[in-house]
Amino acid sequence: MADEFVRKEHFDEHVLRMDERFAHLEDTVNQRFLSLEKRMGLDTAHMEKNFAHVNQRFDDLNQRFDDLKEVVNDLRSDMREDMRQMRNWLFRLYGLVVFGFIGAAVLILFRELIFK
Repeated sequence: MADEFVRKEHFDEHVLRMDERFAHLEDTVNQRFLSLEKRMGLDTAHMEKNFAHVNQRFDDLNQRFDDLKEVVNDLRSDMREDMRQMRNWLFRLYGLVVFGFIGAAVLILFRELIFK
């Protein structure tokens, strides 16, 4: 019955062409998948390299912040020491001023008692 519409040779040739086209299509698809896989591998490697670079920069920033913390702590301790020294000098200066006023008051009192 099929011989009435299409000859077997034409049908076999048609099937052969379809097989060739499917094989070509399969090769094309495989080639695209391989190129995509290769490109994704390169992109992944590039992204990992960028992440490593970013992580290195974060580590550098953390190190800088740690260094700055040490510097700030050193400055605070230096400033506290300077403040202690200034406070001691002010207490001494105020002590001299107070003793000077007391001495002046005593001299005034003794002068009035002696010269009266």
